[in-house]
Amino acid sequence: MKSIKIFSKSQFSVLWWSGTLSSFGDWATLFASVALASSLGSEGGNSELTAVIPIVARIIPALMSSFAGILADRFNKKNVMIICDLSRMVIVLGLFFTTTLIQLFLINFLSEIFSLIRQPSRESVVPEVVDNEYLVKANSLFTVGTYASLPLASLAFGVISDNSLIEGIVSYGNGWNGSVIFVIDSVTFLISSFLLLYLKTDSPNKNIEKQSNVLGDLKEGLNYFLSVQELRTVTTSISLSLVGAGALFVLGNTYLTESLKFTQSSFGFMIASFGFGIIFTMVILSYFVTSFSRIPFFIGISMVITGLSLLFAFNSSEFSTILFFIFISGIGSGSVYLLTISYLQSTTDKNLRGRVFGNFYTIGRLSILLSLFISGFAANFINQYFEFDGVLFVLRISSGFILLSGLITFVKGYRTIIKDFGFENSNFNKLRLNLDTDEDEPL
Repeated sequence: MKSIKIFSKSQFSVLWWSGTLSSFGDWATLFASVALASSLGSEGGNSELTAVIPIVARIIPALMSSFAGILADRFNKKNVMIICDLSRMVIVLGLFFTTTLIQLFLINFLSEIFSLIRQPSRESVVPEVVDNEYLVKANSLFTVGTYASLPLASLAFGVISDNSLIEGIVSYGNGWNGSVIFVIDSVTFLISSFLLLYLKTDSPNKNIEKQSNVLGDLKEGLNYFLSVQELRTVTTSISLSLVGAGALFVLGNTYLTESLKFTQSSFGFMIASFGFGIIFTMVILSYFVTSFSRIPFFIGISMVITGLSLLFAFNSSEFSTILFFIFISGIGSGSVYLLTISYLQSTTDKNLRGRVFGNFYTIGRLSILLSLFISGFAANFINQYFEFDGVLFVLRISSGFILLSGLITFVKGYRTIIKDFGFENSNFNKLRLNLDTDEDEPL
């Protein structure tokens, strides 16, 4: 049994602490970059517009995830992660000296590229340090580490940026108090890369022999990704689901504050409720799921739960009811994420894992990007040309998307179970009722 305790000297512990520190650096860099962009934009009175520049810079590289998967398959995954962390250490430090929006955009763009390259390598290396039966528990801990670092990074940024003692430090950079967080982020990436030096995996120490060029590897990964029926079904359904889920984050605040006239804090409570639902399902599934033979069926159920709960939430005007169903949707969404990641890790060939995860993240990010553009435009169009609430309509349609995609996955998974356990394949057809006795047979 391979240990998955985080407070130990196991290989999983090394990978977990490295990933958590890396996530902390990513979150803190994002928060500080948005604040810096807003600060730079305030000089021209455009802080609301300029604040989105770091986010846009991080969305654009989403198309490169498939190529990042190729690197994970062609090179030692441990070395790829170390190089990415060291690269981000240097790149993020540049934000400490940033004084223009163009510099801010380019640095965030480059930083996100190395984050994307690191992700498929991390996901691919997990099955090499954790047995299959513990993959769900391992991914639960990874998710907790990733999202637990989010409030910690936000808190660290708030405390440090308001501290008058750091004015002497930032005077060496761009003079903005919050920029000291970029120095701390660089240190977290350095520590993360240092921890990875102690990681021992099944990956070879030398590069995998390249029998084809990069485009050939990309084609091989795509062919595999599209040829496996269960993988294709799950990915298609989750992509449709993400198109719907993106609307929750784009329009959720508008729905609560403008449609229902709640306070600004209501959106924060809603997202917190969603997050608690995710954490809840991490704990439950990590103890009960150890095999992945019929995961598409359970992914379908989880999507149905998510879609239905969101429909109930957006058909209520009571804040407590909304929070309850958003919590349930978090349970469903967390289940989808955990089961999907663990399923891909368990069933994909080692030499193809990087490309499979790269393709998976590319499709997922494109789905979210599509949702970001469509949701706001559709809601605005409906509000202008129709006499009903466009925001609420889009949210309900998006919930229906998730429900529909879940039903598709559920039905296909159910058919597989019937095929596996149907009477034609069971032992029931071998049963015979014989009342005749044989005189030669001993009693």
